[in-house]
Amino acid sequence: MKPIHPWSESVELQLTKSFVLVLMLALGLRLIWAWWVPVIPLSDGEAYDVFARNLVQHGTFGWTAEEPTAFWPPGTTFMHATLFWLFGIRYEPIIAINIALSLGIIWISARLAARFWGQQVALISALILAVWPTLVMYPTILASELPFLFLTLLAMDLWFNHNLELPPRALLAGLVLGLASLVRPQALLLPFVFAVGIVLTQRLTASAVINQVKCITLAGLVMALVVAPWAWRNHQVYGEPVLISTNGGITLWMGNTPGTDGRYMTMPESVRHLPGNEKARVLAQEAKDYIVQDPAAFLVRAVRKLVILYSNESVGVSWNSSGIRQAFGAPWELPLKRMTQASWALIFVLAVAGIWSSVRRIGWVRALASPLTLSILYFTAIHMVVVSQERYHLAFAGQLAIFAALGIAEFLAWQRRRNAGLSSSALP
Repeated sequence: MKPIHPWSESVELQLTKSFVLVLMLALGLRLIWAWWVPVIPLSDGEAYDVFARNLVQHGTFGWTAEEPTAFWPPGTTFMHATLFWLFGIRYEPIIAINIALSLGIIWISARLAARFWGQQVALISALILAVWPTLVMYPTILASELPFLFLTLLAMDLWFNHNLELPPRALLAGLVLGLASLVRPQALLLPFVFAVGIVLTQRLTASAVINQVKCITLAGLVMALVVAPWAWRNHQVYGEPVLISTNGGITLWMGNTPGTDGRYMTMPESVRHLPGNEKARVLAQEAKDYIVQDPAAFLVRAVRKLVILYSNESVGVSWNSSGIRQAFGAPWELPLKRMTQASWALIFVLAVAGIWSSVRRIGWVRALASPLTLSILYFTAIHMVVVSQERYHLAFAGQLAIFAALGIAEFLAWQRRRNAGLSSSALP
């Protein structure tokens, strides 16, 4: 097994019988889960449900029909509201689209794995995503994780698709990243992440830099066109520019305010009467002042939030809690949480092993500058600054699965070498 640069060789995913069986396994597990566990929205899911209902029934994106807002990005609500408008207020279509997104995530992750590390890693990464317990549970959750993961992986797949010429590749990636930005604004800077990854992993030539500047420019123009209608709507609501959402400053405050542990915090009463844009501005300034006041404490909080991001995974159970109790009974919650935590610990260890393997094979610079690694570092850095939660590492679950698969492939290769050595030493 050798590292493959996606621009230097024509390596595409092969649709083998094994890969089809993995997709069927993924589909079967999710259908079984959705058959047993009813959709009962909780936490963010309850908010997404309210937003989608208000948008369909009253034409208002907001907590109530009389209060339009831009507190959250609208992309996930647009998806749910479209399904409500087409099929009525019911959850089966949302389950179906979530399962379709899950299969798409597996497919695209395997395509990327094949381009970077070959067919074996592609198949193993698909299998990891197919049986990842939290992802199996996600079709019955109203949330942004699946659409965001699907769109960002699709954008990466397009950006590195050598079968397309530069203009259509950049334009299509820009369209997808524009949609991803409406789900989560973190996608706005991904063109730079992808471009830097390409430039640093190739020989640093003027033509490589120029080509990536062209890609960023074309993709950025399309992203601007996708986001512009929503930005104009926000301007009409607040009377000032609000690109996508107002919660950016609020999440910065949650992660940087006296008494924070780095996780979600309730906004103070002192700003509750303010419009959304004013809340964001006031709390963002408070957070910046708090950071500047004690930079060392900010670094300590950043490390704490890094631990929060990677140390646990039980959101699939927590956000399905009412459905699990109805289907299986309350005693099942704790064992299911322990299962998701154990599976995440295994995936995390394998992913670290895979990243280390890539460093040994291609060196620190190329390994860390790989778009797979660089995107992980990018999302990680965001949540070391703003609020952090365990579920946010699902935004790069595809990349983690690829590195976990690389770790498994490395172990299998080591085992083959060991067995071959034992066999040769046993010969007379």
